[in-house]
Amino acid sequence: MKKLLLSAIIAMSVFPAMADLEGDGYYRVQNAVTKRYAYLLDNKGSFNAATSTVDVQALELYLGFSKACSDPSTVFYISKINSTGSLSKYDIAGQGTSIQGFLDEVNMYIIKSKVIDGEQAYLANGDNGLMSKYLGDRNSSLTEEQGLASADVSGDRRLWYIDPVKADSSDSYFGVAPTLTCGGKYYYPMYAGFPYDAYSEGIKFYAVTKVNPWAEVPAVGLKELTGVIPAGAPVIIECSHPLPTDNRLNVGGDGQLAELSGNLLKGVYFNNDDVIHKNRKAYDRKTMRILTVKDGNLCFEVADIDYLPRNQAYLQLTEADQYNVGSFKVVSEEVYEAEYNGVSVVEDSSVVDVYSLDGRLVKAGVNKEEVPALGKGLYILRSGNNSEKAVVR
Repeated sequence: MKKLLLSAIIAMSVFPAMADLEGDGYYRVQNAVTKRYAYLLDNKGSFNAATSTVDVQALELYLGFSKACSDPSTVFYISKINSTGSLSKYDIAGQGTSIQGFLDEVNMYIIKSKVIDGEQAYLANGDNGLMSKYLGDRNSSLTEEQGLASADVSGDRRLWYIDPVKADSSDSYFGVAPTLTCGGKYYYPMYAGFPYDAYSEGIKFYAVTKVNPWAEVPAVGLKELTGVIPAGAPVIIECSHPLPTDNRLNVGGDGQLAELSGNLLKGVYFNNDDVIHKNRKAYDRKTMRILTVKDGNLCFEVADIDYLPRNQAYLQLTEADQYNVGSFKVVSEEVYEAEYNGVSVVEDSSVVDVYSLDGRLVKAGVNKEEVPALGKGLYILRSGNNSEKAVVR
């Protein structure tokens, strides 16, 4: 019995026949009556023929394109598998999952229906040979923000629109909504399940490839990325404007994939706290840092959260000597190379006792010139009543 992703499967099966679309590609789904957009916020569900029930709570529905336009969970990849008579079977990918790979015994069919408000609408049918169900919005209100995905809806609330995600569209583009402002630029740490590159001017992408916890001001170094950002690649996006409509991405990308080897950023697709569909990753204050702004600089800092936010990149620390650092200043690759590489130890060669930052004696009676042999770290050097810091990088 497979219980994974049915919510996504039924949800995504709302797509029209490929003859009416532009081939395999990226799309958004919207209920044709309630106008709420579909968000894939989990990868759990069930299709139970014995009880004739379908669990589609992983699919959430919300009003407003201004909300949907910048949310990665609203973007889905549709590919046709085959056709049976007048019906076609599809595989749908989104949020790092592929429907066909998890529920290959459930066939998802598309049925062309009526035109609503001047646009063709479609029914979505899931069938496993024992049971056939259609997806709809249970909430009949046209003003409430949130709908209820259900396979037990009748009437026109089972009808859906499907629109390709295009950067030059007026009502189906994807735009970055920055959450941080620093130095006249706008930033967002994004983790998305689709590839993309910049469409609007002034957009740049960065990975974090270097980290120095031993400097007086600990820092991480950014590497600017060129090319198409691959699906599932966590990056920092820099924008010149604060609004999504001015920060549009070309979903799908056009060209070679960017090189992301050594990227220290990670991300998660889900943060669902539903009792049945609980699907979230606990935040580890020791090893994880969240992007923020501190004293006018971009920083990765310890956050006061219990779970990682969905579809956002975070810094994953990898070594024990990094864990005691609560804040890392974000610097460019050029600044990092100029200021954070090499060894920095005081000049003279007097004998000192070497301590760690927490006061533990590392080694007594050491010449300062021999401190680098102790290994990377930030040390306190003491001689009599005098003390000073030494950084070994």
